[in-house]
Amino acid sequence: MTAAAPVSPSASASADEVLGLVARLAEKLVAGGYEGTLGVEDCLRSVAGAYGYRAEVTVLAESAVIVIDGKTRVVAHAPEIPQLDQVSAFKPWLADVTAGRVPLSVARRRLERIAAMPPPYPPWARVLGVVLFSVGFGVSIQPTWQEVRVTAVLGLVVGLIQVGGQVLRRPPWLAPLIASTVVSLAVLTAAKYGWVQGGTVELMIPVLFVFIPGDAITMAMVELSVGRITAGSARLMQSLAVLATLAFGPVLAAAVLHLRQHEIFDTPVAPTLGPWAGWFGWTVFTVGLLLVFGMRVADLPWSLAMVLGTYGVQMVATRLLGNVGGTFVAASLMAVACLLLDRRQDVPPAFVLYLAPFFLLTPGAHGLRGLDVMLGGSVAGASDLAGMFTLIGAIALGMLTASALFPKALTAGTTTKGES
Repeated sequence: MTAAAPVSPSASASADEVLGLVARLAEKLVAGGYEGTLGVEDCLRSVAGAYGYRAEVTVLAESAVIVIDGKTRVVAHAPEIPQLDQVSAFKPWLADVTAGRVPLSVARRRLERIAAMPPPYPPWARVLGVVLFSVGFGVSIQPTWQEVRVTAVLGLVVGLIQVGGQVLRRPPWLAPLIASTVVSLAVLTAAKYGWVQGGTVELMIPVLFVFIPGDAITMAMVELSVGRITAGSARLMQSLAVLATLAFGPVLAAAVLHLRQHEIFDTPVAPTLGPWAGWFGWTVFTVGLLLVFGMRVADLPWSLAMVLGTYGVQMVATRLLGNVGGTFVAASLMAVACLLLDRRQDVPPAFVLYLAPFFLLTPGAHGLRGLDVMLGGSVAGASDLAGMFTLIGAIALGMLTASALFPKALTAGTTTKGES
């Protein structure tokens, strides 16, 4: 492979230097790859093109292969939800680099500064974020004061487990397993002695919601739909493994308490909060997401607007078209808004905008509920699993419809010069 002619004053770097920059960028994008592989290859090619080189790039769910001027670099990292303030800082970096305004050495230093950004909030604030995250989602699915009390207490426990695992650098699968087991022990014990009313599943899922990979499941379906079979299949299997880990906690808890598994059941109780509960819940939830995933405070109004807008559209569309049709319409309009807003440099990146609405659409919660109910001995859980995949399809097709209507928005700022 030969180097292309320089396309900007900053394109005076060697192939090794460009390969090093692109490989480091690929490592960051793969590590934060819960939003999928779509657009990542174009992004990496555009950065190489900004410095006068053509790159061959292949990106999978957990790895990337980059070839520039006959030299190859392979990077690998387990995909995670990225720190959101880093995502926001990356957007102007990419715009400056692809516009040819930044020498390579400066671009590399700026990228390393972004990668080294510490979490913007201290551990205690992230624990508080899990509490708000849990309470907000809890009242959105079961608007009762019982739900508020239970999710607040158990959310604190889960927050300590999750943040403790991060601080102590424990394996990522350990916190979901411990949290689901502890939560199940608490809820099943409370149900055994009549301290709580209604089904146990509705009290468990909200406090485990922070671990549910709803965004990854949806992006896996998007990748499969557009023919990225390897990446989509790997992401889907990893997501199902996380759900299975979370669903195993109630089984362990039932064994410890010597309960029959039918104690894990799904029965809602009558709401005791007013019609404002959903709006209040998703507002609290979004503040919790800010703390848990490190969003900038300046990005909160944009994220909150996307969440409440998606919630409002989903409510209206669901009444008119049913659950699946309403989810499709909400996902489509949400994706259109994110793609159009992402074109503006003064607006947070699309991933920051659509992460919270992804949680709102909650296909993963249906899957976890289905697994828990089935483990409790009821075949009714199969309908929740089927519902999960139906909703995944609705969300994925909604996003693909939006990208078909606005194709350039997907790669705004990431098109390689000379290839547009």
